[in-house]
Amino acid sequence: MSRPHWVPEEGRRRIAYPALLATTALGTLSANMINAPLYRIQNELGMTAPEAVLTVSAFTVAMATMVPLAGWLCDRFGPRRLLVTALGVLVSADVLASLATGTELLIGARILQGGACSAIPPAVQAVLVHLWPDRRGAIMGAWASAIGLGQAIGPPFGGFVTQASGWRYVFILHAAAVLVMMVLLTLSVPAVRRQRPPVHASALFWLVTGGGAAATATVMAGQGAFWLGAVLLGLGAVACWTLFTRLTRRRLRLVDLPGALRPLLDPAILRGRSYALAAAGAGLSMASLAVFIVAVPLFLASDLGLEPGEIGVLVLPLALTMIVAGPLAARLGARVGTSGQLVRGTGLLTAAAVILTAAMLLEKQVPGGQWTVPLVLTGLILAGAGIAFTQSAAATELVSSPAGGSGTAVGIHNMIRFLAMAAGYSLVSLAYAADLPLLIFPALCVAAVGFLSTLRITAPPAPGRP
Repeated sequence: MSRPHWVPEEGRRRIAYPALLATTALGTLSANMINAPLYRIQNELGMTAPEAVLTVSAFTVAMATMVPLAGWLCDRFGPRRLLVTALGVLVSADVLASLATGTELLIGARILQGGACSAIPPAVQAVLVHLWPDRRGAIMGAWASAIGLGQAIGPPFGGFVTQASGWRYVFILHAAAVLVMMVLLTLSVPAVRRQRPPVHASALFWLVTGGGAAATATVMAGQGAFWLGAVLLGLGAVACWTLFTRLTRRRLRLVDLPGALRPLLDPAILRGRSYALAAAGAGLSMASLAVFIVAVPLFLASDLGLEPGEIGVLVLPLALTMIVAGPLAARLGARVGTSGQLVRGTGLLTAAAVILTAAMLLEKQVPGGQWTVPLVLTGLILAGAGIAFTQSAAATELVSSPAGGSGTAVGIHNMIRFLAMAAGYSLVSLAYAADLPLLIFPALCVAAVGFLSTLRITAPPAPGRP
């Protein structure tokens, strides 16, 4: 479908902006929209508990595996074409999931959903930066808010639709919304010039295989019973990425020879401070998000005995704060820089982890105490702001770095994001398996303090006085 010539350029941009952000929210919603009705799906399809968990984790594994390839495809075929095609695959996956009569088809559909959604972050970021290059900070703040919106409406959407019409309609309604976005994006988003990146099949294969092995190893480690397999897969991931690096460097050394092919990217751009900050900040924010959205509901259910509806209401401020804090994060970044924004966001995450640990300790000492819920709400609000600040700053740092112009580098960055999220899930799973939930948020504090120390060490020297 071609864009009509009678729609003014400014009018198309006004449609494209909310459509791109809504697509980001729908992609995020895809990951968590079955969390609320998961128990009902498990009973209806006769799934075991590990199989039910696999329907959730399979999505994340597929995203972490495919997102580096999606970054390369974004360069090769253009972000608009890739985005619309991926949304078409997502619609097909939704339809398959709604028709599932057994475990295998549902898990397969979830893998297909994760693979399709892997194209959304690099494609949306590329189009946003192309259309509004002078507003990168504000655009990335809005992008972070869209992720928060998806996190906010995913569980209530899945729960309410399931209660009213059945869990299959969760996928049907999601497919309908994605179809609407496909039409709007086709009509409003201009074709972004393709970069024609080189074809290096062997390097891409080892990069993607390494991502899949690392994601699977992380999920297996979280189960606590597959340590040998997790270790072997982890070593396999390191070996795959080593081969990727060597193949890329080898082609880079030969690039000046007659008839030589260009590498996928220059590995040197991945060692720059901006890229490192973007990857570390994004990893911290996604791991923190995973910990908060899993550990807090478990605490509220197991220790406070709250019902699912009550838990949903109490956890909602986390996502709502992410939505509100996104634009504020962009303004803060414009004033103090992305490094300052990362420092403040990490500080908020640390404070949130301390407060939630205090709430858990207080509940152990004084069961049913009147301060537990207010402490939880305070911690979640601070966590939402901290996640928005770090995520927005990391995205701004990425698109402003030399690596931001390489689809492969952006794909690797997003792979790190989703691997960190899987690690957050595994941390919570292991802590509860070992009956040590009180260590969850202190572990997050250690990660945040380590990141702050890295920021301080790698900070550029202050300019001297003239």
